[in-house]
Amino acid sequence: MHSVRVYYLECRRCRVTMKLSIVVPSYNGAPVLEKLCREITCRVKTGFEILIVDDGSAIRPLPVILKLRNEGIDIKGVFLKTNYGQQLATLAGLFCASGDCIITADDDLSHNPEYFDALLRKAVQEDFDVVFAVPTHMNRGMVRRAGSLIRDGIFTLFFRKPRGVSVSSFRLIKRTLADAVIKNVTEYRYLSVEILRRTTRIGNMTVSYTSRESDTRYNLPDLFKLGISLIGSSPYIPAWIRPKSRAGELEYTVI
Repeated sequence: MHSVRVYYLECRRCRVTMKLSIVVPSYNGAPVLEKLCREITCRVKTGFEILIVDDGSAIRPLPVILKLRNEGIDIKGVFLKTNYGQQLATLAGLFCASGDCIITADDDLSHNPEYFDALLRKAVQEDFDVVFAVPTHMNRGMVRRAGSLIRDGIFTLFFRKPRGVSVSSFRLIKRTLADAVIKNVTEYRYLSVEILRRTTRIGNMTVSYTSRESDTRYNLPDLFKLGISLIGSSPYIPAWIRPKSRAGELEYTVI
Protein backbone atom coordinates (compact mmCIF):
# COMPACT_ATOMS: atom_id res chain seq x y z
CA MET A 1 0.00 0.00 0.00
CA HIS A 2 1.47 3.32 -1.07
CA SER A 3 0.96 6.41 1.05
CA VAL A 4 -1.01 9.30 -0.42
CA ARG A 5 0.13 12.85 0.22
CA VAL A 6 -2.62 15.03 1.67
CA TYR A 7 -3.07 18.61 0.53
CA TYR A 8 -5.34 21.07 2.34
CA LEU A 9 -7.17 23.28 -0.10
CA GLU A 10 -8.01 26.64 1.46
CA CYS A 11 -11.40 27.85 0.29
CA ARG A 12 -13.47 30.79 1.49
CA ARG A 13 -15.14 29.12 4.46
CA CYS A 14 -13.48 25.81 5.17
CA ARG A 15 -10.44 23.61 4.91
CA VAL A 16 -11.02 20.65 2.59
CA THR A 17 -8.96 17.50 2.25
CA MET A 18 -9.09 16.27 -1.34
CA LYS A 19 -7.58 13.45 -3.34
CA LEU A 20 -7.27 13.55 -7.12
CA SER A 21 -7.58 10.62 -9.47
CA ILE A 22 -5.72 11.42 -12.68
CA VAL A 23 -7.10 9.29 -15.52
CA VAL A 24 -4.91 9.06 -18.61
CA PRO A 25 -6.33 7.08 -21.57
CA SER A 26 -3.39 5.84 -23.60
CA TYR A 27 -2.95 4.08 -26.93
CA ASN A 28 0.63 3.23 -27.86
CA GLY A 29 1.76 5.96 -25.48
CA ALA A 30 4.38 3.98 -23.54
CA PRO A 31 7.33 6.11 -24.76
CA VAL A 32 5.98 9.29 -23.09
CA LEU A 33 4.11 7.92 -20.08
CA GLU A 34 7.10 7.90 -17.74
CA LYS A 35 7.83 11.54 -18.51
CA LEU A 36 4.17 12.46 -18.03
CA CYS A 37 3.98 10.72 -14.64
CA ARG A 38 7.16 12.41 -13.45
CA GLU A 39 5.75 15.78 -14.52
CA ILE A 40 2.63 15.05 -12.49
CA THR A 41 4.70 14.07 -9.45
CA CYS A 42 6.76 17.26 -9.66
CA ARG A 43 3.92 19.71 -10.26
CA VAL A 44 0.83 18.42 -8.45
CA LYS A 45 0.62 19.27 -4.74
CA THR A 46 -2.75 17.65 -4.09
CA GLY A 47 -2.81 14.03 -2.93
CA PHE A 48 -3.27 11.95 -6.07
CA GLU A 49 -3.35 8.60 -7.78
CA ILE A 50 -2.54 8.06 -11.45
CA LEU A 51 -4.54 5.63 -13.56
CA ILE A 52 -3.03 4.76 -16.94
CA VAL A 53 -5.81 3.22 -19.03
CA ASP A 54 -4.13 1.26 -21.79
CA ASP A 55 -6.50 0.95 -24.74
CA GLY A 56 -5.18 -2.25 -26.29
CA SER A 57 -1.74 -0.91 -27.24
CA ALA A 58 0.66 -3.01 -29.30
CA ILE A 59 3.27 -2.49 -26.57
CA ARG A 60 1.70 -2.49 -23.12
CA PRO A 61 3.15 0.03 -20.63
CA LEU A 62 3.26 -2.39 -17.67
CA PRO A 63 7.06 -2.12 -17.18
CA VAL A 64 6.78 1.67 -16.91
CA ILE A 65 3.92 1.42 -14.42
CA LEU A 66 5.74 -1.10 -12.22
CA LYS A 67 8.93 0.96 -12.31
CA LEU A 68 7.12 4.10 -11.15
CA ARG A 69 5.19 2.20 -8.50
CA ASN A 70 8.42 0.79 -7.09
CA GLU A 71 9.61 4.39 -6.72
CA GLY A 72 6.62 5.14 -4.49
CA ILE A 73 4.28 6.77 -7.01
CA ASP A 74 0.61 5.88 -6.47
CA ILE A 75 -0.12 4.50 -9.93
CA LYS A 76 -2.36 1.80 -11.39
CA GLY A 77 -2.58 0.28 -14.83
CA VAL A 78 -6.02 -0.41 -16.29
CA PHE A 79 -5.51 -2.72 -19.26
CA LEU A 80 -8.41 -2.99 -21.68
CA LYS A 81 -8.86 -6.34 -23.40
CA THR A 82 -8.95 -4.72 -26.83
CA ASN A 83 -9.02 -1.27 -28.42
CA TYR A 84 -12.28 0.42 -27.40
CA GLY A 85 -11.38 4.03 -28.22
CA GLN A 86 -10.69 7.03 -26.02
CA GLN A 87 -14.23 7.56 -24.74
CA LEU A 88 -14.63 4.04 -23.37
CA ALA A 89 -11.06 4.01 -22.07
CA THR A 90 -11.92 7.14 -20.10
CA LEU A 91 -15.06 5.45 -18.77
CA ALA A 92 -12.97 2.50 -17.55
CA GLY A 93 -10.80 5.00 -15.69
CA LEU A 94 -13.87 6.47 -13.99
CA PHE A 95 -14.89 3.01 -12.84
CA CYS A 96 -11.48 2.44 -11.25
CA ALA A 97 -10.86 5.91 -9.79
CA SER A 98 -11.07 6.40 -6.02
CA GLY A 99 -10.46 10.15 -5.72
CA ASP A 100 -12.79 12.91 -4.58
CA CYS A 101 -12.26 14.56 -7.97
CA ILE A 102 -11.12 13.09 -11.26
CA ILE A 103 -8.97 14.74 -13.90
CA THR A 104 -8.93 13.33 -17.42
CA ALA A 105 -5.87 14.19 -19.50
CA ASP A 106 -4.30 13.02 -22.74
CA ASP A 107 -1.12 10.96 -22.74
CA ASP A 108 0.85 13.19 -25.13
CA LEU A 109 1.85 15.86 -22.57
CA SER A 110 -0.37 18.46 -24.24
CA HIS A 111 -2.44 18.77 -21.05
CA ASN A 112 0.03 20.33 -18.66
CA PRO A 113 -0.02 18.98 -15.05
CA GLU A 114 0.76 22.47 -13.75
CA TYR A 115 -2.96 23.24 -14.14
CA PHE A 116 -4.28 20.25 -12.18
CA ASP A 117 -4.31 21.99 -8.79
CA ALA A 118 -5.84 25.13 -10.33
CA LEU A 119 -8.69 23.08 -11.80
CA LEU A 120 -9.39 21.64 -8.36
CA ARG A 121 -9.35 25.07 -6.71
CA LYS A 122 -11.76 26.48 -9.27
CA ALA A 123 -14.19 23.57 -8.89
CA VAL A 124 -14.23 23.81 -5.08
CA GLN A 125 -14.21 27.58 -4.68
CA GLU A 126 -16.85 28.24 -7.36
CA ASP A 127 -18.90 25.10 -6.68
CA PHE A 128 -18.70 23.60 -10.17
CA ASP A 129 -19.44 19.92 -10.80
CA VAL A 130 -17.04 19.98 -13.74
CA VAL A 131 -14.38 22.35 -15.03
CA PHE A 132 -13.21 22.08 -18.64
CA ALA A 133 -9.72 23.36 -19.42
CA VAL A 134 -10.00 25.31 -22.66
CA PRO A 135 -6.92 26.24 -24.71
CA THR A 136 -6.14 29.76 -25.79
CA HIS A 137 -6.84 30.09 -29.50
CA MET A 138 -3.36 31.28 -30.38
CA ASN A 139 -1.95 27.92 -29.27
CA ARG A 140 -4.06 25.90 -31.68
CA GLY A 141 -3.79 25.20 -35.38
CA MET A 142 -6.49 26.07 -37.88
CA VAL A 143 -7.88 22.53 -38.15
CA ARG A 144 -8.17 22.17 -34.37
CA ARG A 145 -9.84 25.57 -34.01
CA ALA A 146 -12.36 24.70 -36.72
CA GLY A 147 -12.99 21.33 -35.09
CA SER A 148 -13.59 22.96 -31.71
CA LEU A 149 -16.10 25.41 -33.19
CA ILE A 150 -17.98 22.60 -34.95
CA ARG A 151 -17.95 20.43 -31.83
CA ASP A 152 -19.20 23.25 -29.58
CA GLY A 153 -21.93 24.05 -32.09
CA ILE A 154 -23.10 20.43 -32.08
CA PHE A 155 -23.08 20.30 -28.29
CA THR A 156 -25.12 23.52 -28.13
CA LEU A 157 -27.71 22.47 -30.72
CA PHE A 158 -28.12 18.80 -29.82
CA PHE A 159 -27.11 18.53 -26.15
CA ARG A 160 -28.16 21.91 -24.68
CA LYS A 161 -24.66 23.04 -23.85
CA PRO A 162 -24.87 26.48 -22.21
CA ARG A 163 -23.67 29.27 -24.47
CA GLY A 164 -20.32 30.62 -23.43
CA VAL A 165 -19.17 27.22 -22.17
CA SER A 166 -16.72 25.03 -24.08
CA VAL A 167 -15.97 21.34 -23.61
CA SER A 168 -12.69 19.47 -23.94
CA SER A 169 -11.07 16.16 -23.01
CA PHE A 170 -8.99 18.02 -20.39
CA ARG A 171 -11.40 18.31 -17.46
CA LEU A 172 -11.93 17.92 -13.73
CA ILE A 173 -15.05 16.08 -12.57
CA LYS A 174 -16.32 15.89 -9.01
CA ARG A 175 -16.92 12.44 -7.55
CA THR A 176 -20.69 12.84 -7.30
CA LEU A 177 -20.97 13.63 -11.01
CA ALA A 178 -18.65 10.78 -12.00
CA ASP A 179 -20.74 8.37 -9.92
CA ALA A 180 -23.90 9.57 -11.65
CA VAL A 181 -22.29 8.89 -15.05
CA ILE A 182 -21.10 5.36 -14.26
CA LYS A 183 -24.33 4.38 -12.51
CA ASN A 184 -26.04 3.84 -15.86
CA VAL A 185 -23.91 3.43 -18.98
CA THR A 186 -26.43 1.82 -21.31
CA GLU A 187 -26.43 4.93 -23.53
CA TYR A 188 -22.84 6.02 -22.87
CA ARG A 189 -20.84 7.13 -25.92
CA TYR A 190 -19.17 10.44 -25.00
CA LEU A 191 -18.27 11.59 -21.51
CA SER A 192 -18.96 15.25 -22.27
CA VAL A 193 -22.46 14.31 -23.48
CA GLU A 194 -23.15 12.47 -20.23
CA ILE A 195 -21.88 15.44 -18.24
CA LEU A 196 -24.16 17.88 -20.06
CA ARG A 197 -27.13 15.60 -19.41
CA ARG A 198 -26.53 15.65 -15.67
CA THR A 199 -25.42 19.12 -14.61
CA THR A 200 -25.48 22.80 -15.47
CA ARG A 201 -22.80 23.70 -12.91
CA ILE A 202 -20.07 23.83 -15.52
CA GLY A 203 -16.96 25.99 -15.50
CA ASN A 204 -14.18 26.81 -17.94
CA MET A 205 -10.56 27.64 -17.25
CA THR A 206 -8.32 28.99 -19.99
CA VAL A 207 -4.97 27.23 -20.22
CA SER A 208 -2.02 27.01 -22.59
CA TYR A 209 -1.70 23.68 -24.33
CA THR A 210 1.84 22.65 -25.18
CA SER A 211 3.18 22.56 -28.72
CA ARG A 212 3.07 18.76 -28.62
CA GLU A 213 -0.62 18.99 -29.47
CA SER A 214 -0.42 19.33 -33.22
CA ASP A 215 -2.76 19.22 -36.16
CA THR A 216 -0.93 16.15 -37.45
CA ARG A 217 -3.09 14.01 -35.17
CA TYR A 218 -6.30 15.37 -36.70
CA ASN A 219 -7.59 16.03 -40.18
CA LEU A 220 -10.85 17.26 -41.62
CA PRO A 221 -12.27 13.78 -42.43
CA ASP A 222 -11.62 12.72 -38.82
CA LEU A 223 -13.38 15.81 -37.49
CA PHE A 224 -16.29 15.25 -39.87
CA LYS A 225 -16.69 11.66 -38.66
CA LEU A 226 -16.57 12.84 -35.06
CA GLY A 227 -19.31 15.37 -35.77
CA ILE A 228 -21.56 12.76 -37.38
CA SER A 229 -20.95 10.39 -34.48
CA LEU A 230 -21.83 13.08 -31.93
CA ILE A 231 -25.06 13.96 -33.74
CA GLY A 232 -25.91 10.26 -33.86
CA SER A 233 -25.77 10.19 -30.05
CA SER A 234 -28.34 12.96 -29.69
CA PRO A 235 -31.65 12.19 -27.95
CA TYR A 236 -33.33 13.91 -30.90
CA ILE A 237 -32.25 11.01 -33.10
CA PRO A 238 -34.59 7.97 -32.89
CA ALA A 239 -33.17 5.19 -30.71
CA TRP A 240 -33.27 2.66 -33.55
CA ILE A 241 -30.94 4.88 -35.61
CA ARG A 242 -28.45 5.74 -32.84
CA PRO A 243 -25.35 3.51 -32.78
CA LYS A 244 -25.34 0.96 -29.97
CA SER A 245 -23.21 1.80 -26.96
CA ARG A 246 -20.31 -0.58 -26.29
CA ALA A 247 -19.96 0.46 -22.66
CA GLY A 248 -21.52 -2.78 -21.43
CA GLU A 249 -18.85 -4.76 -23.29
CA LEU A 250 -15.88 -3.23 -21.43
CA GLU A 251 -13.39 -5.81 -20.21
CA TYR A 252 -10.22 -4.82 -18.40
CA THR A 253 -7.64 -5.89 -15.85
CA VAL A 254 -6.34 -3.60 -13.11
CA ILE A 255 -2.69 -4.02 -12.09
